[in-house]
Order: sequence, then structure tokens, then C-alpha cells
Amino acid sequence: MASASQKQSPTTRATKRPRLSQEDATVRMLNATNQLLLQHVPGEVTVARICDAAGVHTDYVARYFGSREELICQAIDAAFLGVFLNTDNEESSRLNIVLEGNIDFMQLAQARVQTIAYLLGSGVSPERFKSSQRLVLESVFSQSTNPKVGERTKMNLILVGTLLVQAMSTFAEVNDMSEQHKQDVISYIGYMSQTGETIQTAMGWDKPVSKKKK
Repeated sequence: MASASQKQSPTTRATKRPRLSQEDATVRMLNATNQLLLQHVPGEVTVARICDAAGVHTDYVARYFGSREELICQAIDAAFLGVFLNTDNEESSRLNIVLEGNIDFMQLAQARVQTIAYLLGSGVSPERFKSSQRLVLESVFSQSTNPKVGERTKMNLILVGTLLVQAMSTFAEVNDMSEQHKQDVISYIGYMSQTGETIQTAMGWDKPVSKKKK
């Protein structure tokens, strides 16, 4: 008796990714990269993981950004600087779309600091981040309205506070900082601002900068 022929199951075809315009693909990758940077350390945010989350081909990274590092740079800058830039509510922009996820600001700030530290360690030039960081500092500076402290004092206090926050964001876990320790550091930064006049006098920041003799 002839053996019954076995039925063959139909071959499963791989799902094809949709064809996207450069604008749509770019926005998807920026958004996916930001979301991944909030969930993983930067070294784990790979091209494959980004493209899988964005639903695009892996060659889109090199095609539209040149490198994974540049994509990460643009993604973290676009999301973070969107907090500082005023955009027209009646128009949709890249920043609007990237920020649609309503990301927690402090979480985003921490991710930005960690990402920049990672990229600097990977060989990205510090020049790449100067313009975006300058915008952050200028934004904070514009909110400092104490008329009894000079511009030099304001900027010095802002720089000290910014460096403390950045160091805390990067090394808090290494130093085993508790939530209370973090709150204490934030309180200290606030204290510096409140006592700016005393600090200014003690440090001599209210005096003209002496010219060095050649």
C-alpha cells in the first residue's frame, strides 16, 4: 500500500518593511533612538535595535545619518533642546513629533548626559555638543534675575550647578548614591543660587578681572 503523501505547510514569507519617505524614516529613527536611550545604556542602543523599533531597514542609518553615533547625537539633541525651543503650535515639526511621547524632563536630561559621556568616550569631538550645551546654559542664565549678582557670578554658579548635575547623572550609581543623597545635592545647588551675593563677595567675582602682566 502506498504511503499517504505528507502535506507540506505553506512557506512563511518574511514581512516586508514598508517603503517610507526620508522624512518619515528619519522621524521614526529619532523617536525610536530616544526611547531606547531612556531604557538602555547607550552602548546597548545598537543599529539593529534602533531599526527594529523604528520599523526601517538597517541601511537607513548610514544613508540618512552617516553613522550610528551621529543618529544618537541628533536624537538626544532634538528631544532635549525641544524643551528650550519655542515652536509654532499650528505647525508640525521634527521636534514636535519626537516629543510626542511626553518624556519626563529629568529622565531625559540624565539620558542626555550619559549619552554625551558615552559618545565622547567613543571618540566624538566635544565640538559636536558645544552649540546645544550653550543653548542650555543661556536658557538657565536668562532665568537668573537676581540684580545683586553680576553676570560673571551668575554664569559661574550655573556652570557649577550644571557640572554637579551632570556628574550626579553619570556617576550616581557608581557612588551608590541614595535618592536622599541626590535630593541633598539638588538642595545644595539651590542654596548656591540663594546665597549668590555671599559667594560673589567671598570669591571676588564682583571685582574686575585683573590683567596679567606680560
